[in-house]
Amino acid sequence: MLPAQETLSPIADVLAEANQAVERLLARPPAERTFENSVRAIDDIQARCFLDARMVGFLSKVSTDSVERERGRQAEADLSNWFDELYKNRGIYEVLLSFEPKIDELEGVDRHYLEVLLRDYRRGGMGLDEAARERLLAIDRELTDLGIAFRQAIDEDETTAFLSPEESKGVPKRFLDSLPQSAGMYQATLKGAAPSYFFGYCEVPETRRKLSLLYGLRGGSGNVERLERMLHLRAEKARILGYSSFAAYQTETRMAENPANVIAFYDDLRPRLRKKALADLAEFTAAKREHTGDPDAELYAWDFSFYRNWLMRERYAVDTEKLREYFPMAAVIDGMFGVYQDLFGIRFTEITEEAREAGTPLLWHEDVRLFQVHDQASGRLLGEFYLDLHPRPGKYSHAANFPLRPRKRWLDGSLTLPRVALVCNFTKPTATEPSLMSHREVQTLFHEFGHCLHSILTEVDYYEFSGSHVARDFVEAPSQMLENWVWNADVLGRFARHYETGEPLPKEILDGMVAAKNLGSGLATEAQVYLGLMDFTFHSDPTGDVDTNAVRERIYGETRVFPVVKNLHNQSSFGHLVGYAAGYYGYLWSKVYAADMFSRFSREGIMNPETAADYRHKVLARGGTVPELELVTDFLGRKPNSEAFLRSLGLD
Repeated sequence: MLPAQETLSPIADVLAEANQAVERLLARPPAERTFENSVRAIDDIQARCFLDARMVGFLSKVSTDSVERERGRQAEADLSNWFDELYKNRGIYEVLLSFEPKIDELEGVDRHYLEVLLRDYRRGGMGLDEAARERLLAIDRELTDLGIAFRQAIDEDETTAFLSPEESKGVPKRFLDSLPQSAGMYQATLKGAAPSYFFGYCEVPETRRKLSLLYGLRGGSGNVERLERMLHLRAEKARILGYSSFAAYQTETRMAENPANVIAFYDDLRPRLRKKALADLAEFTAAKREHTGDPDAELYAWDFSFYRNWLMRERYAVDTEKLREYFPMAAVIDGMFGVYQDLFGIRFTEITEEAREAGTPLLWHEDVRLFQVHDQASGRLLGEFYLDLHPRPGKYSHAANFPLRPRKRWLDGSLTLPRVALVCNFTKPTATEPSLMSHREVQTLFHEFGHCLHSILTEVDYYEFSGSHVARDFVEAPSQMLENWVWNADVLGRFARHYETGEPLPKEILDGMVAAKNLGSGLATEAQVYLGLMDFTFHSDPTGDVDTNAVRERIYGETRVFPVVKNLHNQSSFGHLVGYAAGYYGYLWSKVYAADMFSRFSREGIMNPETAADYRHKVLARGGTVPELELVTDFLGRKPNSEAFLRSLGLD
């Protein structure tokens, strides 16, 4: 029996009902047990608990009410602890063991589900004695609390730079006018769009440096302490379970399979990438010297975005700020909807105020919109999604897709359809101007909406495998692949129009964008290598007693061409160290598969509905029901390779 939950929990009733369901399952006599009522029923119990508790926890990311956000964080912790306890429940494990001898009688997803459950219960310590299991449970509870506090410190960090008009030279007036001002100084909070505007357009090197140093201190020293405690606990957990490190524990269930394959991936990529990074460094340094008139000027990391934009203007005739005028958010959303509807044979319909009053889900803020997704051919309702696209105090500070309700076929035959929330932080419209997006933000929107479609276009009946419930080092691949659409002339021609004149995006600007696609790609990708290898190194230490500042500086020096800046702690604002522990390498790893899958669209037509239908049914619809390598191989008709990925970086 699972331990009783605290009565003060915001989801106490949900957890009590879930516990009762577990007790009913365990009370069933062995002679009456079937796969459906004793194994698949576990999926029902987990799905019901998640579904009923999820919205309370999600409000911690989006609510304007600090009390509601705190309740949400408590609900997230309680739900996470309940799942930890479930996977350490001896009675459930013994039920599963009773079905293991019959595993060969099962087929397809049913067999896969039993295999995954047995594996995960063993990874939860079911082969260990009671004292070890209790210690694992205590570790998981503390990790949950630390992780929530770590993310809260990032989301609620209000680090603000106070900058004079002189210090802000070059930053577009339309953005500066949107900032709060005090005593003639602009107040730039280092979240939302402010960093991209100041790093990308500020002409004053010292301002860029100042902001970079502040940016590298977000999250605070308290988050460094929390992180180092998490690393210690994760390593202890791995040792108890018999793994050499937490990285070994994590990669066991992923495409990479083991740490050696991750290191080999980086070892193969880094020398080739360094050649491109050095070429980028020379190009960007020359640009800085030309721009400043200083023949000895050196390039620093905080100069990268500024000189990328400068080169775009000077070499490729693309003014990245002027480009925003061709991407008003409303038109981008409509255009993106049109692309995905035509590609995948689906239809989006916004839920009206009247429909919401009739009983559809409540919205948590006036900016939020709710849509339904239908299949065009059959008219079937497939799911729903929210859009919450603008920043506000206390809100999740990055861009992400949050599954709120899984697609789930219940034991009684009824079906629950998926609902997800796409949460971003794009500039709000003003009284005189719409929200204007950078091309990079358009790419981000297409990417995150790809996650949304992965959740909604699934045809999987199991909660365990529904939608984006795939290996962590593959989960980004479907969305990364869909980023390619924002580089296509025909696609951009659908919606890239000047917000005042309606003029289409000029061909010479588009040609310049495409020509400059790999501008700085070596430097940018080395930044991803730095983050991924830092994370992996943190979690490869068998003791977990890691000086994260020392490791950060060492890995930075090994993976970047820029000089190391001392006394920063960028790791304190690296939120992925919670959800992606020992897994951030997956962003680059999955790009290999994303690029290879896109190669088929490149060959057969980027808007080819037959190719898209094949992708929808062979990759998106199947979720985690089959190994991810099999998904890609089935779609490509061959084994994947890295050629398209290297070409996408401008490498041979």
